[in-house]
Amino acid sequence: MAIVSHPDDETFGCGGTLAIHAERGHRAEVLSLTCSGEERRVEFINAARALGLEEPAILGRKELSFEPGLALEISRVIVEQQPEVVITHLPFDYHREHRAAHELVKEAIEWAAHTTTQEKPWATRRLLMMEVNTLIPAPHVILDVTEAFERKTEAMGCYTTQLAKFPWGYYREFNTKKAELRGVQGGCRYAEAFLEEPLTRNSPFFEEKATRSLL
Repeated sequence: MAIVSHPDDETFGCGGTLAIHAERGHRAEVLSLTCSGEERRVEFINAARALGLEEPAILGRKELSFEPGLALEISRVIVEQQPEVVITHLPFDYHREHRAAHELVKEAIEWAAHTTTQEKPWATRRLLMMEVNTLIPAPHVILDVTEAFERKTEAMGCYTTQLAKFPWGYYREFNTKKAELRGVQGGCRYAEAFLEEPLTRNSPFFEEKATRSLL
């Protein structure tokens, strides 16, 4: 499940990853915390379809900052959807609302697993952080998205309002070069890169408080 600040972040950051997992039969979903109008919402839906996803979810906030109430709201979505892996923004992203999303999602993942907060708590297994316009210096995970890059390109084309901001083609050019760079690093044609953030496992409020193996 990708939890993003704005419609388009999911496509630019991890669209290939979402498309590949959807095609392989995994349940791949997207939640956008904001959406600035009907035109952007339609673009979001069309991009999700291009990636092979079901209709994405929107919380509809006008702007983002860290609010405990919003973190709890996101945690309820996590409990309902039960994602094994959550993808969100980098904590050092240039965009203030991307950084806020990271903080919110990390808090929400913890609250989703609390036995004192949720009737049926859910412990997400992995938290990955994607590149949108800020690059990761040393990625932990590089995923080959060559087979899905055409779908990612189609999904990018759905965001006409965003592409129009840079008529000289910044978004398309940047995302293609970024995918080529990660592809070189990953020994493939196109790839997407992620950081992985360890998740707490030892809280007294979690159902499983210890591990029986390092495997």
